[in-house]
Amino acid sequence: MKRSKKIFIYLALVVFAAAQVLGLFLLVRPMKAQRLSLSETSVVLKTDQGFCIMHTVEPDRAAGKLIKYMVTAPDGIVAWVDEQNEMIVALKPGVCQVKGMLDGLEAVIDVTVTEDTVIAGEWRAENGTALSIANDLSGTLVTASGVEPVQWIRTVFDGGEVKNAHRYTKLTAEQDGARLVLYYDRLLDALRLSIAGETVILHRAS
Repeated sequence: MKRSKKIFIYLALVVFAAAQVLGLFLLVRPMKAQRLSLSETSVVLKTDQGFCIMHTVEPDRAAGKLIKYMVTAPDGIVAWVDEQNEMIVALKPGVCQVKGMLDGLEAVIDVTVTEDTVIAGEWRAENGTALSIANDLSGTLVTASGVEPVQWIRTVFDGGEVKNAHRYTKLTAEQDGARLVLYYDRLLDALRLSIAGETVILHRAS
């Protein structure tokens, strides 16, 4: 009788331990995502503006939370997604749709990019260089050499792909076309102006 009781207690402990292990396994085992949502359903951005995407995956322990993004636009490339920083970057006026995808799930953000650009305004450097930019990317550059009108053109595309989303060159006579290169650093909100190979950092004028 005593032996049967010990066997029963032993079996009960084994069953209890197995149940604990099974429960822990069910708790921590990866699951397929059941729901994907993005923080916004629509956004309006200025050209060159960046917008951070916040996403939610349910359940929390779903495996493979790496979201892939695709941009579709009827009017060409209007915006692109910096997947490393999970940010939409506006490139030119128009409308597009940003689609997030995971495990067969999809969520979309409708994006409208206006004709205004975040780089429009007055910029100054510590060495006295000044640059004014209008929304049409025309403006005036003041350097130690004097004052000159400038018109910028974006050089973002290479074979239809986004290569450098914030790089501009001066649109001038052919022999002078490569002398000035402008780059907008959206993380620092600063302009890097390359003049004949020398870089000047410009900040927004107060």
